[in-house]
Amino acid sequence: MQAFINGFYQRSFVLIGVLLFAATVSTVIGGPRPAQDPRWPTADALYAVPDWGVGPETLESANGATFVTRAYFRADAPPTTLTVVTNTSPKLFLAGADVPFLGSGYEVSSFQAPGRYQALIASRGEERWLVVYAYGERRGLLGNGPVAWGASVFDSVMALANDYYKLYLTSALTGNDDAAVAQQASQLADTLFPRISGWYAS
Repeated sequence: MQAFINGFYQRSFVLIGVLLFAATVSTVIGGPRPAQDPRWPTADALYAVPDWGVGPETLESANGATFVTRAYFRADAPPTTLTVVTNTSPKLFLAGADVPFLGSGYEVSSFQAPGRYQALIASRGEERWLVVYAYGERRGLLGNGPVAWGASVFDSVMALANDYYKLYLTSALTGNDDAAVAQQASQLADTLFPRISGWYAS
């Protein structure tokens, strides 16, 4: 009899745990949040980098997210773009950095770029692109792993508004000197990514 009672309590605790987990996931993925429009830095000065020219922002919207893109150029560098993808929902973190490229027919491989940010190479036919990327929210560049999701759960429980964003710095690779392109892209990301993160944090 005692064994049956102990087993009943164990099953009850497991069931309660599963239900709590499901409720948490439901809240994070689709639960109500304070109404808020996506935000992003617009000041040209924030995007200015010595020795680089920078174009005006272009805007697109897809799947509830806003895509803010600026082109960077200089004589000794290939075409380079910065894209800020922003949303007020942590659903933005569900898709990996490679998903937009895989969905467009690219083959994707990881790449160890110099600097502190993750990178990949997207290839399609003769096209090759180096992509340096990071994930962030108002607390900083937390990535899209357990720390970021834990913070998102806290926001949901406390009904706190937040900005979630991905940063992509994309440079064309011609095969002539990939290492030099990776160095340039990493240096540019090291300048821009902390600025954008600082803007969101403020």
